[in-house]
Amino acid sequence: MKKLTLSLFFAAIATAQSNSPTKALSHFIHAVDDLDTTLAFYNNVFGLKGNPSDFTNPAVPLLTNAPGVTLRLSMLALPGGMRLELTHFKGLERKPGQAKYTDPGAASAVFYVRDIDGALANAKKANAVIVTTGGAPVEIATAKGKARSVMFRDPDGFFLQLIQETPAAGAPEGNVHRVSLAYTMENADATRAFYTGKLGINLTGSSAFSKDPAMLQLVGAPAGTEFRKLSGVIPGPPASVEFTEFRGVPRTKFHLRVRDPGAPALCIQVNDETTTIGQMKAAGVNIISTNGEIVDFGGGTHTIFVEDPNGMNLEIFERPAPQGKGGAGKNTQAK
Repeated sequence: MKKLTLSLFFAAIATAQSNSPTKALSHFIHAVDDLDTTLAFYNNVFGLKGNPSDFTNPAVPLLTNAPGVTLRLSMLALPGGMRLELTHFKGLERKPGQAKYTDPGAASAVFYVRDIDGALANAKKANAVIVTTGGAPVEIATAKGKARSVMFRDPDGFFLQLIQETPAAGAPEGNVHRVSLAYTMENADATRAFYTGKLGINLTGSSAFSKDPAMLQLVGAPAGTEFRKLSGVIPGPPASVEFTEFRGVPRTKFHLRVRDPGAPALCIQVNDETTTIGQMKAAGVNIISTNGEIVDFGGGTHTIFVEDPNGMNLEIFERPAPQGKGGAGKNTQAK
């Protein structure tokens, strides 16, 4: 009976994913100024290791709308099956950029750690810029209760939030035991309409704005700033994602080209790319890839870059399921 129940449970998950435009989060992306420098930072601060390599797919210039660009990258494996792709584009000019946390389009990774003080000490040794007012962890409210948290930037300005949390039973070893994603949005209604309406990622949250001095201290926002949040889960392996809208503080939408150091992105696998992108075009979504066309990336993979309502880049791709795997397929990277 237990085996039958589990079978029905996983079948229900597969059915729900097949009915949603989004199949899975492949990975999140962060463009860097120098790949070796950023890799050393993640190794020294968190013990995360990655192997840099040239990526020679000739479709990259079309995908990124950057004729002549070349790409060197590294994929970091994170707890829970999530992955961070560090991309170093070369061969043409780049314009680095950094957002304030309150700016729409700002992105961060949230690392849940066993030892926040050790990780923060490592970050300071690596010359990380501490964002949290006062430069030390503050106590914030989380879904599991109060926890110490601090925020800083990596070498390219990408935000990294640490939350000290007792890991669940069976959690991976090492200081970092789970990861979630957090983004700043311009408007909650537009963000929900895009991610839920176009991609089937259910985002929920209160429409009311709130004030929380600890939250403002954490992100380095001035007193009096208000915020509201949307949250949801991107399927397979599940990735918790949160969007925050701020008001009462000057904001500038943060959007960089895919190749610019500091540019964040999400890479999402969909079930029917032609339909999904067609609906986005009809809704006026900005298409980044050359001529607004889906790019043949080889091996049956077709992919395209678009811009979300907040200024962040999204790589949307489709790949046929491997033979013998039915409709589920294997969640592998687009690159």
